[in-house]
Amino acid sequence: MNEYDKSQPEPQDQCDHPAFVKRYLNRPLPKEQVEIWSLVLTSRSVPHKIIHSEYGYRLAVPSEFENLASQELEIYENENKTWPLKFEVAPWYANLQSTLWTVLILTAIFSFSFSESWRERLIRIGSGDVDSILHDGQWWRLVTALTLHTDPPHLLGNMMMGGLLMVWLCSLLGTGLGWWTALLSGILGNLINALAHGETHSSIGSSTAVFGALGVIIALQTLTARHLSFKDRAVPLGAGLALLGFLGTHGEHTDIGAHLFGFMSGLLLGLIAGRTLKIVGLPSIKSDRYIGMITCLVPILAWLIALQN
Repeated sequence: MNEYDKSQPEPQDQCDHPAFVKRYLNRPLPKEQVEIWSLVLTSRSVPHKIIHSEYGYRLAVPSEFENLASQELEIYENENKTWPLKFEVAPWYANLQSTLWTVLILTAIFSFSFSESWRERLIRIGSGDVDSILHDGQWWRLVTALTLHTDPPHLLGNMMMGGLLMVWLCSLLGTGLGWWTALLSGILGNLINALAHGETHSSIGSSTAVFGALGVIIALQTLTARHLSFKDRAVPLGAGLALLGFLGTHGEHTDIGAHLFGFMSGLLLGLIAGRTLKIVGLPSIKSDRYIGMITCLVPILAWLIALQN
């Protein structure tokens, strides 16, 4: 059982187990903490009661269940002691700086692609042409396609939405790791989109990576829902799907498949990253910078290969 009882006195003799009394019953706790522990015990079928007095909230457990309750709560706390993840630096400045640099680079590529001498060539060698990717092995198109845009509104929309999402994502994972997961989700999304559409399809735009970043954020938010209820874990996912439907399905030339598969790739990578980082923790500042350097080199290498063909 788990209920509030404001009439009962402080539980002085509820438990004889010293460790349990010291850690869980012998001090007042915040209401949110007690509710989380109550959910843990409920999920393990451990009878208990939440007691509220002038001193705060406490858990009372029948004596025969003290050891089991103590073990379950200690297991839960040990599994969640590194969560939510914390980064070592004030994130907003570096995140904003990296986003602005990316916007400038995409704008430069866009300007080149609309000059008479470069537009046709860049689209020809860099678009996500399915036939070239699947049959000619031109893997670099999965990357270069993310840097090309059809017109100014296309570029502006991706910059505005992508900029906000990337600052948010990098505040959760760090600048280098945040950009790496977004890039990887865009590449994976383009690959799945190519496999799904067949040989006649071609796409360009960074929106695949943008919706990938959204998927990563939603996955991380879902994993950090400390309450163990389906509702708390499902709400972030539902919000992400609603945003995907609202922003990712409008426009005459919108590639819905690229948006959907980018989002799904981001969800998958976010779940993998979240579970992994929960065990090993976030990379150090130095390691995060190395990851950021590798992320920058991937599109540079892709374009160098593309320009040689």
